Amino acid sequence: MIILYLTKQNRNSIYSLLGILETYNYFITKDIIIFEKLNNLTIKHNEKHFFFFSFCTQDAKNHYSILQKLKNICKKSIFVCGGPHPSAKPQECLNNGFNIVVKGEAENIIDEILKINEFPKIIESKNKVTLDNYPPYPLKDPHYSLYLEITRGCPYNCYFCQTTKIFGAKPGHRSIENILKYCEILIKNNLTDLRFVTPNAFSYGSEDGIKLNFTQLEKLLFSLHKLTYKKGRIFFGSFPSEVRPEFVNDDTLGLIKKYCSNKKIIIGAQSGSDIILEKLHRKHTVKEVFNAVEIAKKHQIKVDIDIISGFPFETKKDILDTIKFCEKLINTGCRIHFHKFMPLPGTQFENLKSAELFPEMKNFMNKWIGKGLVYGKL
Repeated sequence: MIILYLTKQNRNSIYSLLGILETYNYFITKDIIIFEKLNNLTIKHNEKHFFFFSFCTQDAKNHYSILQKLKNICKKSIFVCGGPHPSAKPQECLNNGFNIVVKGEAENIIDEILKINEFPKIIESKNKVTLDNYPPYPLKDPHYSLYLEITRGCPYNCYFCQTTKIFGAKPGHRSIENILKYCEILIKNNLTDLRFVTPNAFSYGSEDGIKLNFTQLEKLLFSLHKLTYKKGRIFFGSFPSEVRPEFVNDDTLGLIKKYCSNKKIIIGAQSGSDIILEKLHRKHTVKEVFNAVEIAKKHQIKVDIDIISGFPFETKKDILDTIKFCEKLINTGCRIHFHKFMPLPGTQFENLKSAELFPEMKNFMNKWIGKGLVYGKL
């Protein structure tokens, strides 16, 4: 049996893996078991099973703990892991007991993984995955779906982010025809709220991910709107994805107003200090964030702003600039989504340490969290 460990954090990845496995003729119930708690897992311990794990850095300790418990009772089984943390720290995963670690994309090497008989093993695909070749969820049971991945890869290589390191700088897009195919199946199964995974929603169709391809973006949203006109809702540029500020203009927001159901977008700003933005390798400015918010306000679209603090190189001036920036945005109707910096393996900042937040930042957050205009964790 193939056994998948499902958590709140990896749900979309596991659902996508179900779709991938289906292309190799492995099916839920017949060949695959999904479990969330060990005491709900009923298998024959003396048989060989393939356990698959997918996790990010924040969830690594939990997965290592589950792994050790399973290895004590399923001694003939093979344990495979992939995802952001294993891709960046494959040797650590082997040291913690995994037999096989997958670096990067796994779609086109599933058969190879299941045939490995020499352990431990780190495996990596030699060819970039074409999203159209793999369904985003299992077709035999579309209810195992959350969000459709439509773009993979990011050219910006922000120094705190793993996306470029894992998937490369050149974006690969799922075709419009392919997206419509899988959205139509969801709608027929009464899964009518359509949300999408992409590093920058407005970059859809862009060859390099930097230059806006308005024609393709409009074609996608027009086609989705036509598909969902009588039944269904489109959420684009909002959770679980976001948009970069320099991609926000009258044309792109006009598409949201015309074709989508969301009344809000999420803009990745990350800091209110241009000095910090340069150190993060964001390749946009504070002014571009303000411009994006003004355009959104004109179109009566609300905005949530992502902010990160706790970088060890932040100065008090940087913090005060960011607080002033956030307060201006709040006064225009924005909400601030706060993130505490966490050094992620494989990134340029992996060896940095998260710094204690300045008292001024803590006071700012405490003031506005109670009013519902800042959310996130200190």
